[in-house]
Order: sequence, then structure tokens, then C-alpha cells
Amino acid sequence: MKNTDYYETELTLAKKQKLQYLFVSIGNSMIIKAIQYSPILKLNGRTIYNLGFGDYDETLQTIVDDSNSNNGDVHRVFNTVLHSVPKFFILNPDAVLYVCGSDSKDNYKRLCSQTCRNIEKCRDSCRKEDRRIKIYCNYVDKNFDDLSTEYIFFGRNKAVHEKFVQYIPWQKYHEILVYKIK
Repeated sequence: MKNTDYYETELTLAKKQKLQYLFVSIGNSMIIKAIQYSPILKLNGRTIYNLGFGDYDETLQTIVDDSNSNNGDVHRVFNTVLHSVPKFFILNPDAVLYVCGSDSKDNYKRLCSQTCRNIEKCRDSCRKEDRRIKIYCNYVDKNFDDLSTEYIFFGRNKAVHEKFVQYIPWQKYHEILVYKIK
């Protein structure tokens, strides 16, 4: 990855094939963040891992992936998540990485409407829906040529594709699969 503006992470959990990196977001306040790679499925001898990310709840020792802390360091935090991907593949070279935003789940619009402050503007479509996956897709789209030398991408748009298809930049996807080229 070209950008070096990221936080250093600490590998804090590596059991049952689960990897977790913690770091401190230093913006308007100090917030502990977590990046977690969790196995979700075995497919053709490969383990598919979910990329989870969010604020770390120390009391529950879990990730709150639907929070929006607005800490003023969004680019540095995003770069930190991206910087963890090569580390993940070093430890799991045969793994497949699954990326999907918490705001892309089927029930997101219904849940968001319960607390929406702009319900009139969101009556036909939720303006917050799919924001997180759009950020990842935008990064892949802008850097596709460079990234394609190390990774293979597949995407799925729930409204169009039943299955994952070869990723084409600037198309809409709700989910991404990432394979490391050996």
C-alpha cells in the first residue's frame, strides 16, 4: 500500500483462526478500534474470513461495527484497516477475504428508519445504506491496476447477481471477495 498515514496495530487475538488487531484512533478523542478477521466458511479447501472493523468495547471485549465515532481521523483509520490486509494474507496466504459493510445488511434500512432524523429524505432509499462498502469499492476502483498485481477481486450486487462475479471497477457491489495471488 502506498499511503503510510496509518496507526500502528497490535495483534491481540489469534485463536480459533481468528485474528484481531487493536489500535488507538487519536482525533477529537482517543478511541480504541479493532480490526478482526473471523473465519465464516470453508469453500473448496479454503477458509473465507470476514473483515470486521469498528470501535472496541473493552467491557464486552467485542467490536461495535455500526458506530460512527466521527473522530476527525477517518482517512488514517481507513488506511490502518487497509494496512492490515497484507498482514492478514502473510499469516493466511490461502484464505479468502470477505468484505461487506454493516450498513449493507438486508435489515439495515428498516433499523435505520427507527432512529432516522431525516426520514422524509430517506423515504424511498436510505442515504446511509451501503456507505461503508462504497468506501472499500471506491478504494479498489481507484487502485485496481496496482491492486490486481497482488489480489483477485470478485463482487456481488444483491439486486443483480445471485453469485459473485469477476470484479469490474466502477460497478456497484454489496460484497467483495479478495484472493491473494501466489
